[in-house]
Amino acid sequence: MNRSRNAVGLFFAALVIGSVALNALIFQLYADHRTRALADADRDLIARAEFLADSVGRTLNTRLLQTFTFAALPSLRAFAASDETQRVTRGAVAREELRALVAADDTLRAATIVDAFGIVAMTTDNSMLADWSERAFVRDALRGHLHASVLARDFGEYVQYYSAPILNNAGDVAGALVIRVAAQELWAAVGADQNVLLVDEDGVRLADRTSQPQLFVALAPLSAEQMTRAFSQRRYGAEITQIRATNLGELRDQIARGSAKPIVFRDADGKTKHAGIARLRLNFWSVVVLANEDEVSAPARDTLRDLILVAGLSLVIALVLGFIAGKFNLRAGEEKRD
Repeated sequence: MNRSRNAVGLFFAALVIGSVALNALIFQLYADHRTRALADADRDLIARAEFLADSVGRTLNTRLLQTFTFAALPSLRAFAASDETQRVTRGAVAREELRALVAADDTLRAATIVDAFGIVAMTTDNSMLADWSERAFVRDALRGHLHASVLARDFGEYVQYYSAPILNNAGDVAGALVIRVAAQELWAAVGADQNVLLVDEDGVRLADRTSQPQLFVALAPLSAEQMTRAFSQRRYGAEITQIRATNLGELRDQIARGSAKPIVFRDADGKTKHAGIARLRLNFWSVVVLANEDEVSAPARDTLRDLILVAGLSLVIALVLGFIAGKFNLRAGEEKRD
């Protein structure tokens, strides 16, 4: 009888020790799997961000090359390089050229020639004689550079501006060609995936694929210098009169540093987020791909659930076998005593 009790006691002692060891193994396996899941998720976020950054970059480059090509058309060069008396005769040809460019492209809203002082000299919209000298896309073009603008709100819609210098026969900048393109082209390059941001060098959202889109909202408050520049240059369009901000300074700072590593931060609601960041090669814009902590750790939680299920079944089986063994030993002891 004592031997049977000792055997049962030893069995339960072994069961307790085995359960402790099994729990420790489960915890270690879960920790290892969670680490691998986080690393895999971070690599995926970076890969997606780089892919989308390349897509946006190709779109910008294609439009810049097109604008540069249009700016070299003889009729546009002749008009930009002419004086007031010559423009009367050359204007008709240039106007028809601009209209043909717009008519051939559904996303092209307007084509405009500005003179060397930034004043609109020829256009297909209603901005004739407007002073664009303070706008960045005009200033860059008049300095001899190509320019792809940030998203802007003008003429009642979201648009982008692309500009290129127009040269005279001496090779000097005589004016600039500006084309206005619907923002849908830029947004199509960003794609339809959820939880994707496109931000400019100041951290202002140019595309927002989150559940609560916030266009023209900065990740963190802009400095006084940034705010002054934005409104003095009408950087985001004449119809944007304020730039609001969220409290994502940590994310903004990582983007400003050009970090290529995935980061973890807390959003305005205190939720943990993972982010993959990729900067465009053309400018200082960045694509940010976001993921919730729950999404990232989901594979590890599934594994933990499976491990707990297996451990629970093993414990039940061990208890059943222990009960059977105890009954067998108890019966054997009673028979031996009789």
